[in-house]
Amino acid sequence: MAHTNGTRTAQVITVGVACFAYASPSYAYLDPGTGSIILQSALAGIAVAMGLLRLYWYRFKAFISTLAEDSRDEAGEAEQAQDSHAHNDL
Repeated sequence: MAHTNGTRTAQVITVGVACFAYASPSYAYLDPGTGSIILQSALAGIAVAMGLLRLYWYRFKAFISTLAEDSRDEAGEAEQAQDSHAHNDL
């Protein structure tokens, strides 16, 4: 029997709530170094995100500049064609 997406989603939510509702305590210990690792990970993630943005920003600017150059070239060619037609009419 095939399940629909709504039924599957309801099952996943029910199991997820049940796991959190009946979880036993873990009695975990977080030493002082854990905070510095979390901070380093967050800073590394920010640095990577900035690097990726910079990389793709330059690629995006280069793409836009080639589009602008192409449109300027086409406009120049159209203007030259109009000028040649105007000179031929004289």
